[in-house]
Amino acid sequence: MVFDSLADKLKEGIKKLLNSTGNEKVEEVLEDIKRALLEGDVEPGVVDKFIEKVRADIKSNKGKGLFTKERVIDVIYENLVVILGSGETKLEINTIPYKILLVGLFGSGKTTTAAKLANYYKKRGYRVLLLALDTFRPAAFEQLTQLGKQINVKVVGGGKDPINIIKGAEATFKNHDIIIVDSAGRDALDEQLVKEIKGIQNTLKPNNITLVIPADLGQNAGIQVRAFHDLLGLNNIILTKTDGTANGGGALTAAYISGAKVTFIGAGEKINDIEEFDPKKFSSRLLGLDGLESILKKAEEENVKISEESAKKIVKGDFNLIDMYEQYANTKKMGPLDKIASMIPGMPASGKTKELIEKQGMNIGKFTTVMDSMTKKELEDPKMIDSKRISRISHGSGQPEEIVRELLDQYRKTKQVMKMAGNRQVAGLMKRFGLNL
Repeated sequence: MVFDSLADKLKEGIKKLLNSTGNEKVEEVLEDIKRALLEGDVEPGVVDKFIEKVRADIKSNKGKGLFTKERVIDVIYENLVVILGSGETKLEINTIPYKILLVGLFGSGKTTTAAKLANYYKKRGYRVLLLALDTFRPAAFEQLTQLGKQINVKVVGGGKDPINIIKGAEATFKNHDIIIVDSAGRDALDEQLVKEIKGIQNTLKPNNITLVIPADLGQNAGIQVRAFHDLLGLNNIILTKTDGTANGGGALTAAYISGAKVTFIGAGEKINDIEEFDPKKFSSRLLGLDGLESILKKAEEENVKISEESAKKIVKGDFNLIDMYEQYANTKKMGPLDKIASMIPGMPASGKTKELIEKQGMNIGKFTTVMDSMTKKELEDPKMIDSKRISRISHGSGQPEEIVRELLDQYRKTKQVMKMAGNRQVAGLMKRFGLNL
């Protein structure tokens, strides 16, 4: 996922809150989140306003009924959406031809982004033209031409003067719905680049001016955003190089401060490595909250039914192998157990719990086969299964005795894990399935 480092730190804060016995850790969690945002290069002033707003929202809710940990998380989420760019971010193609001018400094990835954007809109049925105006960087036109061939999009350009290239290409504009323009960059927004971009703006008259900026710039992103915004009046921003960066918060909040919305993010070099930026979905991903909705959607698609009685036993750690069999049957419909567990906010990502989940996930098929060979009494009371019964069950199921013993060992360990106070988030997940636990 993009912004992995920032996301991991924010998820740790959410996990700490979910695993607490009450709301006494709220302030500690807020400090953790504040630290994560600062380390992610979100501007200090923005971070302070964010934390103050969250505190104020929490305080205003007191006296209006039970203020649950889930509601605290909702408040954090709602305020994070605001600083990541609340409101509509989707680019509206409201005129034909629609001209998008991409601007930015050297190393921002404008040329690759131009091709990605062209491919994105081509797939959605638009007739796209790529206009190459980078006459400064050697082989820029050739690079865009090669990318255009990959996606079967026409590229026009070539020459030494961007203004003449625009005038020479104007006749072809009427045959296309979207014109995506790749402009030149420099190491800095110097006088020469300012003059060139303003000339392009005045001649092309773009419907949209989008700054392409790498997310790994950190707080330096704010300087670039402000400079380009003051010069051109930016409409939008595309973030590139977002894969794994710890510093993406700087670019995101620079966009928030400027008022220019982030519309796309790129996370790789492949032509399809671009996606629309949705602040709500992105905030959910950063906080690790998107997994629950994915689990619920998958459960609905697979028609998964969970017995309330069995679910209560599982959550309390007071279950037998019959209850465990039911959960295994549902899990096989949903997908790999470790993947499902990773979607649950607060579920430990390492240690004994992770090891237990991985082992169970690998052996679910074998375990259910073993349980099919057990008697009802054995399923209800696994403690009665001795070495003689293990041998019989192994022979009947066609599984080695080690697998039978492994099942019994995993059963005992699962009961211990589920009795731990730190797994109350599983009860919360069950409630999302409509079970009143």
